[in-house]
Amino acid sequence: MLRCIVVFLEIIFSYLLQNSVFPYFEMANVVPDVLLILIVSTAFFKGQNAGVLTGFFAGLLMDFCIGNYLGIFAILYMVIGYFNGYAAKIFDREDYLLPLGLIAVSELVYGFLYYVFFALLNGRLTIGYFFGRVILPRVIYTTFAAVLLYKFFQGIHLLLLRFEYRGKR
Repeated sequence: MLRCIVVFLEIIFSYLLQNSVFPYFEMANVVPDVLLILIVSTAFFKGQNAGVLTGFFAGLLMDFCIGNYLGIFAILYMVIGYFNGYAAKIFDREDYLLPLGLIAVSELVYGFLYYVFFALLNGRLTIGYFFGRVILPRVIYTTFAAVLLYKFFQGIHLLLLRFEYRGKR
């Protein structure tokens, strides 16, 4: 129960950080995707189910606040949470470079799927322009932001793991 409350607060915090603080630090007309960093870090620490649920609720928040179609962001973030949850089974949680790589690849996949859902379905076929002007700068900026924010989310997850371990003794 405590984990659910903390993840809910992390989603709200990440959304507010992404939409109220980072627009002041906009580079190349993009801001980093803090919610994606949260989803990848949650999936990396707690597995597929936690990644899917975090992705669903983060995406639902995005859909309600800025989306034109209900469910698109929820589906995108759920897919990212699901596939990043595989890393929780295979890799060491104390690794730092792997989650940064996962965040970069996830942002690339997210950007491509976003292009398919929004640009391609609206008749815009300029993938080269969209890749060079939106996807690539966003991948780079999100990865640089993840260097700082991933440690923050990792600290919260480790604190929760320690608290849950003490509660089971």
